[in-house]
Amino acid sequence: MTGRVNTPRLVLAGLARRPLTWLFHGLLLGLAGGLLLAVSLVQTAAETRLQRDLGGVDLVVGAEGGGLQLVMSALLQADAPTGIIPAEVWTDLARDPQVAAAVPVAMGDSVGDVRIVGTTPAYADLYGGDVAAGRWWTGGMEAVLGAAAAQRLGLAPGDTFIGAHGEGPGTVAHADHPYTVVGVLAPTGTVLDRLALTSLDSVWSLHAAPGHSHDQSHDHDHDHGHDHAHDHAHADAPRQITAVLVDVRSPLAAVTLGPRLEAEPGLKVAQPAREVQRLNALLGGGAGLLRQFGVGLGVLAAGGVGLALTGALLARRREFALLKALGARPATLARLVLGEGLLLGAAGGVAGWALGRTVMAVTAAAEATPLALVPPPPGLADLLALLVPAGLGLVAALPALVVVLRLDPLAALENRS
Repeated sequence: MTGRVNTPRLVLAGLARRPLTWLFHGLLLGLAGGLLLAVSLVQTAAETRLQRDLGGVDLVVGAEGGGLQLVMSALLQADAPTGIIPAEVWTDLARDPQVAAAVPVAMGDSVGDVRIVGTTPAYADLYGGDVAAGRWWTGGMEAVLGAAAAQRLGLAPGDTFIGAHGEGPGTVAHADHPYTVVGVLAPTGTVLDRLALTSLDSVWSLHAAPGHSHDQSHDHDHDHGHDHAHDHAHADAPRQITAVLVDVRSPLAAVTLGPRLEAEPGLKVAQPAREVQRLNALLGGGAGLLRQFGVGLGVLAAGGVGLALTGALLARRREFALLKALGARPATLARLVLGEGLLLGAAGGVAGWALGRTVMAVTAAAEATPLALVPPPPGLADLLALLVPAGLGLVAALPALVVVLRLDPLAALENRS
């Protein structure tokens, strides 16, 4: 041939003849890629969040029930508590030589959709939390808010709020016992950000039986030690908590302490790492089904692209016959045919990547899961979402390329094939 073939221009001209057809197939490829990317991003974000929210806790001790529910409620703050246990379980664990730290958790109230957790300042130590504004509580009915909770509620040190018993519709407000915000924690990227923390005495005073009077002015040691545990135990009423988060001194302690505690009536001990593995397995099962669906959709889309390209090129066989008659080399024809498949696949990849990232962003912004997911940074999954559809487009164009290369120019120009 005299002159060079303008491959990009001819590729675009070929696709422009059937824009709706190519738009459909490109979007189908994009849908498959977007589904696979979204599943991968959500699963990665969930696993990352779960690992962060474990906070180095080795054991969760609570009321009898399911181990997964105990971890989800007391540690991940994403489920209803399994029940209540005596506060003496905490004080006894705090003195146990096998225990490095024992942090009590008393739940049941909320403000809006933010859980109020009765505990000690040691709870923040689990996640490396520090007060960014204000201070820790020094008296009753004072609260320290996580960064996300303060932003969501629009509260700052000095403001007050009313807690309610329970969560969601049907809660009963403690209107006569408002909390005063005395501090806001720095962001940690963990469950700590979503909570309102207060003293155990504050929780106990709100739920004391009629006729009981409880002094709410107990000062909590801010060195996060446990020698003060008995200072909070009043003789006039039983003290109860939801669970104890335990950090043991050795792996052997984790093995021996659990069975010993479960031998006591009414207690359940759960290992967060093991329960999170179970949770990941449950999430992975559903994610696996979605991945299989996405792969099947991608194969179907690639097959559709292949058939459409073959049909379109057969309709244009006289053009390719003329190019061959004018001396176009097989490499030139290959660039034209494969270029159409590559362009379709690349467009589908970009659409799929945008779809997957949008689904992840919407899921995180809408808090569609109780784990407050954070979109993961761009990585291998994003690269594959862009490259795999492009590769599928190339593969789908191969049958059309075979047809073009085997085309008889004379027969096609005489309209005999």
